[in-house]
Amino acid sequence: MAEAILKIDQEERNGVRILHVSGPLDSANYDQFKAQMDPLIGKSRARVVLDCQNLTYVNSRGLALLMHYQRVSKLDFSFLGIAALRPRILKGMEMLGLGKFVTSYPTLEEALDMAAAS
Repeated sequence: MAEAILKIDQEERNGVRILHVSGPLDSANYDQFKAQMDPLIGKSRARVVLDCQNLTYVNSRGLALLMHYQRVSKLDFSFLGIAALRPRILKGMEMLGLGKFVTSYPTLEEALDMAAAS
């Protein structure tokens, strides 16, 4: 069976870096995701939105990394919006009690609006 691949396409829109994430975020591609995110997170006043409408799976390590990035963003007066998570992923986060630690937005547009206001 072929290993599922994480694909990340980036674009910039009105000063906001958007990462369109497709596929699973798991142990096999955790380092790939981290390598793309680390240069963007931790910059003062950075505005980043993850478009997760095509994100198919996130393991616990990936969820912990998302929580870490949001915490760092808040400390640096930056913005990290996590947009359009699938209901199954949101439900898993809620079951683990992570919903209160990860701020997500129902749509990419809502996350972009919040990024523009930050």
